[in-house]
Amino acid sequence: MPILAISTSTSAFLSLLAPISEKQQLVAMASNTNGAYDPLLHDGQPAQGRASLDTQSTVPSTRAASRTGSGVDLEAAAAERLAPAESTPTRFRRVRAGTEPALKKLVILLVVPAIVLLIIFFFISSVSSSPSRDSSPIVAPTGISYASGFNMKQSWGSLSPYYDSGKQWAGIAENAGKGYYGLPNDQCRFKQVHVLHRHAERYPTGGALEKLTVLANKISSMTEKPAEELAWISLFNLTLGTDLLLASGVATEFTSGSIFWETHGRLLYNATEKGEMFWHPSLNVYPNGTARHIPVLRTTDQSRIHTSARAWAAGFFGIYSGEDNSPIDNDELYKLVVMQEALHINNTLASYYSCPNSNSKKYTIGSRIYREWVDIYLADASARLNKLLPTANLTPMDCFSMQAMCAYETAAYGYSRFCELFTEKEWYGYEYRDALEFWGDSSLGSAVGAAEGVGWLMELLGRLEKRLLTDPYGSINVTITGNEETFPLDQPFYMDMTHDSVIIAILTALGIPFGTLPSDSMLQPRLFVVSRLTPFGARLYVELIDCPEFSETQVRLKLNGRVLPLSGVGNCPTTEDGFCPESVFIEALRTATATVDYDNACFGIPKGWEDVSEYMRADDE
Repeated sequence: MPILAISTSTSAFLSLLAPISEKQQLVAMASNTNGAYDPLLHDGQPAQGRASLDTQSTVPSTRAASRTGSGVDLEAAAAERLAPAESTPTRFRRVRAGTEPALKKLVILLVVPAIVLLIIFFFISSVSSSPSRDSSPIVAPTGISYASGFNMKQSWGSLSPYYDSGKQWAGIAENAGKGYYGLPNDQCRFKQVHVLHRHAERYPTGGALEKLTVLANKISSMTEKPAEELAWISLFNLTLGTDLLLASGVATEFTSGSIFWETHGRLLYNATEKGEMFWHPSLNVYPNGTARHIPVLRTTDQSRIHTSARAWAAGFFGIYSGEDNSPIDNDELYKLVVMQEALHINNTLASYYSCPNSNSKKYTIGSRIYREWVDIYLADASARLNKLLPTANLTPMDCFSMQAMCAYETAAYGYSRFCELFTEKEWYGYEYRDALEFWGDSSLGSAVGAAEGVGWLMELLGRLEKRLLTDPYGSINVTITGNEETFPLDQPFYMDMTHDSVIIAILTALGIPFGTLPSDSMLQPRLFVVSRLTPFGARLYVELIDCPEFSETQVRLKLNGRVLPLSGVGNCPTTEDGFCPESVFIEALRTATATVDYDNACFGIPKGWEDVSEYMRADDE
């Protein structure tokens, strides 16, 4: 019927072109006809962040978006998109006689194309004015990529792939740590480097997989088919494993070890001067030529940590270099000390096992505060996705699981359709959720954060002072630290493979000023950004550097390629290069380790937490 109505109107309109009086002829001239909404901005560029699903059927108006903040009101956007153009009063003018034939041709040439366009416009409008549920648009600016250039992978918190790009930390010069081997000039040399490394990409932990399973069950239990845009979700199957390091994780660790050889190992062992491109045992000697002890690396017995250490070592020691004279037997290249991860066993690389209060929700508030934030930042997402999955009954926590599914599937398979479902702002919210969890469990928001990190700082101090550790304080395992076979004191480099939460606890114990994070709003800017602190394959370098211009060895900390500011760490000075004299840094370590009341924090009632009540865990914790 709409086509018939348009045809009738067209006939009536064409009848106006029939000849009338020679002395006077009225010619209709439309002065201002409104067209359909243009989804591009006035400069021809896409709207900020306006990347959406490939199956998106409509584009929201920027005016509707301005009324609703980060998202777009579904009804308002649809109404604006489908509303017919307002008509404009027609003006008439008098035309002199004798101009009728030429004028009629001109009118026909102008009006007929406009009529054709109007027919197409009204036809499309009539078809789309009563859309089915299957054609419901996803009106939020979601997508796998964004016009703003936003990279969602760098907002996945601890699940982010390793990256060292971006700005330096506040107070650090942009060129700090860059250039010749990351040194200030070619006269400087690395004296020693301590590496604290996180494992790389893995399958979800058991607890994380349980949340993903809840989501998968809701999807499989839907009684109505999803909207057309999400038709793929009906075929979704949860195929992720648990805990183990992924192939991509092996690659990340191997690459990290290889890069460390190139940027630090070659200088530490004077490989270039000795004509060696790759590691060789002949390099492992003192300046006088006396052989050193075989390099000792440390890891834990958890599979992903152990495998990560092996992969890193393969990269550093050039096991696959192809050199004829290079050994390929691990036992000839390095010794791997494997520390047990188990309850009540001291282990500075998994320190929460020996700290009972680490498992108390009374003294670790991460779960509580991140859930408060999830209910805020994913409220719009759950409403939006429930319209497209009408019987899924998704909660904000389910939407959080979708975001996590995106990160886990990308690590395992290289891609995930779940990544398409969220806005740029929602990904920033996801990053902040991770910050709240780690800050509340392993940093300043927890009663045990610094206590979990103090043990490794004491080991670092022992290495710098060249002394063994025989006091089982701060989760130190004296069976290991009391023996130079397992805790050598004179290596050019050390490498300890650990977990993300332990790295954050160590930075907290050191005194990095992370501040306080609110759970009802997103703090910006902030230092506590987990994707920059502990992405997959995170690495903290404690570098000892000798330069002619300094009378004393300098200490510099680099976290994922960025120099950490040490102002506020003991009496370390505020400098743009992040340098702190070794003697000052050692004193800062002494102060930091003495400040932590480990026994009270882990076994007693931590100071300041006397009146805190036990947090009741949620059903899915």
